[in-house]
Amino acid sequence: MYFRKKFLGTIFSIFIILIFSTEVTLPKNKSLKLIKDYLGDIKSLQAEFSQTNKMGDIMTGVFFLKKPGKIRLSYDPPQNLQIVSKQQAVLIFDPKNGGSGPLTYPLHSTPLGFLIKSDLDLFINENGESLELGDLIIFKVRNPQYNLSIEFNKNPVSLVGWEFENQMGEIIKIRLNNIQKNNYISDEIFKTDKDFEAFRKQQG
Repeated sequence: MYFRKKFLGTIFSIFIILIFSTEVTLPKNKSLKLIKDYLGDIKSLQAEFSQTNKMGDIMTGVFFLKKPGKIRLSYDPPQNLQIVSKQQAVLIFDPKNGGSGPLTYPLHSTPLGFLIKSDLDLFINENGESLELGDLIIFKVRNPQYNLSIEFNKNPVSLVGWEFENQMGEIIKIRLNNIQKNNYISDEIFKTDKDFEAFRKQQG
């Protein structure tokens, strides 16, 4: 159980530590509208990402998002992790995991679920607050299972990354680079048949 919780904290975060001397709260309607308009306009995203933890360990890979409901994080070697959303779950294919199948978590219990929520307007209005830090807008999500801060450039609005802290105090940060918004992404990217096949071979 400890391994599962620690693994969840290590995997599900994306981001940047934000160190600023002051935080200025934006007028709620203005800042939230900017965020909602930007996220609502997203049909697909593809980006390179770098992920760091408190120990300074770095992992890199490619992030794919396609609405409705599709996400994949494909980690570079030597990690070779694959994280894929499937229906209302997140599957984690880890070649180092000695189990009989991928780790599975409810999508709504992970930070990834925020990016593809269908009721985004209601969720943002009821579950978060926005801050202005220089040229950035930081949206902080209130959730009993984790603390999530999502970072956006302000002008023009664009997603930069996010920071995630789980209940054990583990912090994961992800920064996105070379973002491609609303380009064509094949549905084949999100199919898991090959992931299951590769996992079985690795465990065999």
